[in-house]
Amino acid sequence: MGQRLLRDSLLFQILLHDEVELVGESETGVATLNRLKRATPSVLLIEENLQDNDGLTIAEHALAVNPSLSVLLISDTPVSSGRMAIYLEAGIKAVVSKDQPVQELIKTLFYIRNGQVYVGNWQQEPAPAAMLAYQALSGREREVAQLMASRLPVRDIAGRLGVSCKTVHSYKDRIFVKLGFERLPELILFMQRHQHGAAE
Repeated sequence: MGQRLLRDSLLFQILLHDEVELVGESETGVATLNRLKRATPSVLLIEENLQDNDGLTIAEHALAVNPSLSVLLISDTPVSSGRMAIYLEAGIKAVVSKDQPVQELIKTLFYIRNGQVYVGNWQQEPAPAAMLAYQALSGREREVAQLMASRLPVRDIAGRLGVSCKTVHSYKDRIFVKLGFERLPELILFMQRHQHGAAE
C-alpha cells in the first residue's frame, strides 16, 4: 500500500507540471519495456525492486534501445558506493531514496531531464550483514548466486537461464559487489553456511 501511495503521489505531482507529458505507468519490468517500444519518453522513473525483475536490468535494456533516455532509479534501501558505481556505469542518471519527499523526486526528475547526473545525499551507514544484503538481491540475482555456489560453469548457468554468458558475468559482478565478496569461494562458503536463509 505504501508503494502505491508513493507512486500515486509522484504521478499527481508530475501531472501538475504542464511541461511534462506522462506516457504511462507499468507494474512490471516487462510491461515497462513493452511500453517503451510504443513511446519514446525522455525520462524513465523506475523502482529498484520490481515484481518480475530489478530496476537495473530493465534500465539497461531500455538504455540499449534508447541511449538518450535519462533514467531515475528509486531505491528503498541505502545505496552503497559499490552499488552506486554499478548504477552510474550502467548509464542511470539518478538514484534517489523512496524516503525522499515527493518534491525532491520531482526536482531530481527535472535535473536529469537536462542531462545532469544526480546521486542524492545518501546517509553513510555501516555495510549490511551479508545475509541482509543477500535478501535484498533480486530473484534472478539469487538464482544466479545459488547456481554459482553449486559450482555450475558460467556457460551452463547461461544455458539454464536462457541468457548469454556476458549476462551471467554481469550478474556475478553485481552479486559480488552487493554482498561485498571478491572471490567465488566466499560466495560458496556463505551459501553453505546460510542455506536455509538464502533459500527463502
